[in-house]
Amino acid sequence: MFAIHNQILHFDSSHIYFDGHLPLHKRPVRLGRLQSCLKDLIKIQTKHPKGLALSISHYVSSLPLTSSQLFDSSPSLPSSLHGLPAPPFLVPAVLDELSQTKYASITEIVPGEADTFCAKAAKDEGGMILTSDSDMLVYDIGDKNAVVFFTGLEIYDNPDSTRVSSVLKANVYPTAQIAKRLEVSSLLLLAYHCKSDPTLSLSQARRRMHQPLQDASLWQRFKDAYSIEDLDQISSAQSLEIGQRSFLDPRLSELILQLSGAPGNEAINIYLPFLIDDPFRASAWYVSSFIRQIIYDSIAARAATLQASLPLPTIVEFSRRGLRTVPSIVSSLPSTDSIAEQEYVCNIHTLSFRLRDAKARFQTISLMFQYRIFALRESYRWYIINSKNPPFRKTIARTITGHVGSLVRWEDIHLEAQICSVLYALRMVKQYLGYITVDKSGGEGIIDLQDTLEDLPPLSWLLPSFAEIKEFAEKEKIEVSQIVSYIMLFEEAEDHSEDSGNTETFEKAAC
Repeated sequence: MFAIHNQILHFDSSHIYFDGHLPLHKRPVRLGRLQSCLKDLIKIQTKHPKGLALSISHYVSSLPLTSSQLFDSSPSLPSSLHGLPAPPFLVPAVLDELSQTKYASITEIVPGEADTFCAKAAKDEGGMILTSDSDMLVYDIGDKNAVVFFTGLEIYDNPDSTRVSSVLKANVYPTAQIAKRLEVSSLLLLAYHCKSDPTLSLSQARRRMHQPLQDASLWQRFKDAYSIEDLDQISSAQSLEIGQRSFLDPRLSELILQLSGAPGNEAINIYLPFLIDDPFRASAWYVSSFIRQIIYDSIAARAATLQASLPLPTIVEFSRRGLRTVPSIVSSLPSTDSIAEQEYVCNIHTLSFRLRDAKARFQTISLMFQYRIFALRESYRWYIINSKNPPFRKTIARTITGHVGSLVRWEDIHLEAQICSVLYALRMVKQYLGYITVDKSGGEGIIDLQDTLEDLPPLSWLLPSFAEIKEFAEKEKIEVSQIVSYIMLFEEAEDHSEDSGNTETFEKAAC
């Protein structure tokens, strides 16, 4: 929507930056935010144990889609949604959409925080920075440049429509002029004193700026966090990577940056997006572990090939486990274990086989439904393999058709989160395989998997609202009973399998 209004209002953007890697000192903040989201979700589940009572059609129609509501920071939401964490895949979905617009050439996942790159671009090239992060006010962006917050933007109809139909109004914050009016040498030093002692008034913080610093090392660390000088030191190799990473998922970008810059004995940390699932059930991320493992095994296989003398990297995932967000070490194949490598290759073939099977069986319906059916089947498979009670037939049917009613049950929310988990993992695999140079690890299996994932739709298509699912299902005349039977096939396979310890035997013929 904002890109559309850019064209209507006749102003241009020169850069669109997204975070591609957060520095070490931000990790406690990131973990704190994940845990805060979990606490909010627990409160909502406890307050609404039967589900979220809302009218889906009303909710969709009330989203900020009009010109006047585009930048509304507090759109009208049903009471049951107040406090709900932000949609987990908003940034990847926006990136997918931007990649299809004229803004693709100026959109970039940067090897750091986007704030720093925005400040650098503004200082070097001039202009205004549009952001939602108040930290931008303390960067050195030059004397004639300014910061504008999305929440301060408003669009009005232009009474004189001879040239343009709409007018954009904004609160503009010229940081150099603000510092001058406050009679301070630096907004950064002022912010440091305010943060060091939150009890200070603005006047007290200004007076403290003229006193000797109590801890020069703390001030130096604070100042370094907002420095734009280090950006000039990016190597030519990293610059090449930046171009290649333009539309990689931010988590994948962060993974690749850590791999390229971390010593062999340093852990590679992956912070999985916070899913809106049932916090009193096993995390929805579990169902896509098998898919994500292919990325981690590929990393280990390539590291063993390219850096045989170095230890393999340790990969750590951060996600919900019970009622806490905790790290979990991900096991990857040992560099000298031929059996483990065979299993990795087999897993690649197995994933390709499962995807092709789902798409072939339901080739008459849209790709969106084909992939969602695959995701549902993977979720159901996880329950059977782990001897847990799987979703009821009627729950699966509701998820397929979007007929959730006015009360969205927590089992529906959780199953939808599991679908999101699988589809997001597929997207990560597709992007990772597209990024790496295909080498001997994985062989033809990797190429086959790339071909199979070639038609994976954008996230915004794969994760529609329940109202949209209902509309699409009715339009495509979905055969619900046939799909449900396909998804629930594993129970029959387990009953008739000679190898009761492996419920996947009948699907591993591809190996």
